[in-house]
Amino acid sequence: MKQRYLLFLFLSLLLGSVEVWAQTVTVSGTVKDGATGEPLPGVSIVVKGTTTGTSSQVDGAFSIGVPSDKAILVFTYISYLSQEVQVNGRSSLNIVMQTDSKSLEEVVVVGYGAVKKSDLTGAVSTLKGSELNRTPAASVDQLLQGKLPGVQVMAPSGQPGAGATIRIRGASSLNGSKAPLMVVDGYPWGDAGNLKQINPEDIESIEVLKDASSAAIYGSRGANGVIIITTKKGREGEARISFSSLNTISTLPVKPDLWRDPIEEATYANEAAINGGLVGVDIPYTGITRNGVYYPSIAELRGLDPNKPQWQYNTDWVDLVYRNPFSQNYTLSADGGTEKTKYSISGNYYKEEGLSIKNFYDKYTGRLNLDQQISKNIKAGTNVVLAHTKANGFGLSVDRSRIFPAYDENGNYFRMSPTDYGNPLAQANQVLSTSKTIDVLGTIFLDAKITDWLQFRTQLSSKYGNSVQDQYEPATATFRGFESQGYGSIGNSTYTDLLNENYFTVNKKFGSNHTLSLVGGYSFQRTVNKFSTLTGQGFVNDNLQNENLSAAVTKTISNDLSRFDLASWYGRANYALIDKYLFTFTGRADGSTKFGANNKWAFFPSGAFAWKLSEEDFIKSIETISELKLRTSYGLTGNQGISPYQTLDRFGTGRYFTGAGFQTGFGPGLASGNNEQGLTIVGGLGNNSLKWETTRSFDIGFDLGIMDQRFTLTADYYVKNTSDLLRLKTIAPSAGYDQQWINDGEISNRGVELGITADVLSKSELNWTVGANFTLNRNKVVSMGENDQIEIGTLYESVRQRISTYAVGQPMYVFYGYKTDGIIQTLEEGVNAGLTGAAARPGEIKYLDISGPEGVPDGVVDSFDRTIIGNPNPNFLYSFNTNLTFKRFDLSAQLYGVQGNDVFDFRKMTPSRQIQRWTPDNPSQEFPRANSTRGYRASDFFITDGSFLRVQNVTLGYNLKPGLIKGVKSLRVYFSGNNLYTFTKFNTGFDPEMGELGVNEGNYPRPRAFSLGVNVGF
Repeated sequence: MKQRYLLFLFLSLLLGSVEVWAQTVTVSGTVKDGATGEPLPGVSIVVKGTTTGTSSQVDGAFSIGVPSDKAILVFTYISYLSQEVQVNGRSSLNIVMQTDSKSLEEVVVVGYGAVKKSDLTGAVSTLKGSELNRTPAASVDQLLQGKLPGVQVMAPSGQPGAGATIRIRGASSLNGSKAPLMVVDGYPWGDAGNLKQINPEDIESIEVLKDASSAAIYGSRGANGVIIITTKKGREGEARISFSSLNTISTLPVKPDLWRDPIEEATYANEAAINGGLVGVDIPYTGITRNGVYYPSIAELRGLDPNKPQWQYNTDWVDLVYRNPFSQNYTLSADGGTEKTKYSISGNYYKEEGLSIKNFYDKYTGRLNLDQQISKNIKAGTNVVLAHTKANGFGLSVDRSRIFPAYDENGNYFRMSPTDYGNPLAQANQVLSTSKTIDVLGTIFLDAKITDWLQFRTQLSSKYGNSVQDQYEPATATFRGFESQGYGSIGNSTYTDLLNENYFTVNKKFGSNHTLSLVGGYSFQRTVNKFSTLTGQGFVNDNLQNENLSAAVTKTISNDLSRFDLASWYGRANYALIDKYLFTFTGRADGSTKFGANNKWAFFPSGAFAWKLSEEDFIKSIETISELKLRTSYGLTGNQGISPYQTLDRFGTGRYFTGAGFQTGFGPGLASGNNEQGLTIVGGLGNNSLKWETTRSFDIGFDLGIMDQRFTLTADYYVKNTSDLLRLKTIAPSAGYDQQWINDGEISNRGVELGITADVLSKSELNWTVGANFTLNRNKVVSMGENDQIEIGTLYESVRQRISTYAVGQPMYVFYGYKTDGIIQTLEEGVNAGLTGAAARPGEIKYLDISGPEGVPDGVVDSFDRTIIGNPNPNFLYSFNTNLTFKRFDLSAQLYGVQGNDVFDFRKMTPSRQIQRWTPDNPSQEFPRANSTRGYRASDFFITDGSFLRVQNVTLGYNLKPGLIKGVKSLRVYFSGNNLYTFTKFNTGFDPEMGELGVNEGNYPRPRAFSLGVNVGF
């Protein structure tokens, strides 16, 4: 308790003194909603012209000291009309506040300004207030998933600190950036997906700009949509201090589908070896010793060998590797100010333990927002964010054989052979894998009010970040360490970003029927990235790990520097005619150093129109309709999301042996990976004709409100076509290069979005709201120049091919492979199917011959028979949310679903399915026989329905009655559960949520979390 008061004193001294009036009159009362009569907590109450203020409590009650009975109290609350009430000698006031058309006059932040929600012409979705803070979230990604139509958030990994993939209205590029632009307090931070610098509790609102009309003001960075985050600002009045605590215990939601019985595991392994043609010592569990390791027989495992005791080991790797981790999240914040100075400051500490041992993520963040009225017409301010993170560890495998122990008889980590590096305990404790980051982001601005209708803002923003990755792999823990007799590295990367914005804003009303708003300005941004890696191989011992790389036998240094600039002119005009007909025209000209001399500049215009039908007399006569607005827009946005210098011929270095020693060569071309044959892919050939990708977007929608907005519906239909795709093209070997960046091809996205909210009950002590979102997107590759198909993604060794492809006429990322027809039952059936050798035997997968060199079946199953076998893109996304309040209790829940997506499941043959394998006595048509030498083909055998409906969150809270604890203005205690249950037909033991490519290789499991939280206001 003493520490808390010392901290309060320290913050008070830091933030400045608050002027105190001699309290001659105490005024108390309640504040209620004029429509429902229920209390309104959190209403700001300030003595006009002073810094004296307070807030209403949970039951709407307030008490404030005023200097005289002539004082005026100002009552303000989001989405409600502000009121000024003169005390006039009264000691008690009962205030009734009226909704401001219940959010129709709510201000929505858009690029370089804000507009009333009722005046929006574009497709913009918003999260504000209680929608943000109703349920706990550790990241911005978690806040967004399932909350807004048209926004897809894919978070396939449950690893602490893992980012997410965010898509707005589908992917719009093949090789360029597909992530939306993230703008925080007017500063474009970059691509969305891993916003570790932002504490969700610092967020005031999130706006998502989805169509070209709203996003075109960001020009070349708006093709993938824009997410605008506004952090909390200070308010006039006495200091408000708040503290939040969230403690979470997590569990593994479903135990992985692994071998539970060592006898069944050994029986299957022996059968697989025999069916695979192995004999003698190659059959494992026969009571033999191989590589110094004894493999018990089946009889020994059963305890039926009269000469040997029953095998003693039955290792549960799940219990050894996974734990019930504990996580902590604490935020302390303060805000307040005077008529001239307003501040908001916060600090956050977040520590998340992973399900895997030794895996954790620490984060410290701090934020300061400060506004200062310098004079009547000039205001200045700053926004500063500091963030430090540390991540340690990685995901560990738990599918190691339970027949063998974790430790040998000497207490060392058990190894089945000299090159056995699968012991997860050895990996967790011997491999160093950490990363640390520091980010400093700041903005200073100056606002000048030139006239009543003309304003000017200049803003300077800067980002600096540093990241260090430490890696060390001893020879006993990983294959890479074994090959190099110890491998260590230190990776260091820094980025700096500088942005200057200057723009004018005009807001002018002409007569009673014409309103004009103009924005026009110029910006310049420079980004510099530097990378370096120090690598050492071959160490005498592992004592210092990577702290003494100079002692390595082989040392390697690599580094890189890149810089690019972006200059822009932009403008927007909003015109309203008699507050019924709304027009928006936007344009931005961007110039980027990433493109050739003739293509550095591009112009991205857009236009939008909205018709407020609810303002027409023939709609006004329908009393139940409180809002009806039609919207349509069309415009262009761009994409420059490739690395710099692709327009230039680049040189690389290489080491070669001349007989006299190793020499360094320097010449044209850059190594950029290996192909299927292991040969080096050479890039670095410039293309001076490179230019922007261009996305043309059309949107038509409507907003409907019924019964004073108790029921709202927003619906949109859109078409989005992206042309001049930036992509890597394979070129003729005679060029001396393998790949070159070019512009060609087109992608199409079209879809429907629906958002529904309803106030089901609105009583003084009982309120119930529900909402639902629906997103349907259809993606298609329209063209790729002279190519009809390009294989993409990872080359998977287990099937010896890439499994994903871009194909003209198909959605992006479709799966490519062989079709199957169950399991072969007779040798004759296998031969007739076009299969040969072991692949034609009974119990093997029956692959289909569907084509040949001439385009018709030729009796042979070969590469000509590969075709499209699945689609990882969902048919639609949906979510439901509900919020119920009864007296001081509140209950909320959210469900999130994905329907109709395919998953390529490399982990399909789990032990429970291996038990159901084909045998002569069990002629399965679903699962093949045991065969340790089988070579699988990429086929629809691995395609699985990835649909799911997840109980994302359930939160139960209680608001303590004010006054029970001295000095505490508000206190809420809540219990929350995340990832409580997932309804799915997907492979048991695995979470069905995958990444964009839809491939399951055994992702880090998503934890089931139970949290206890406290929010306190002082």
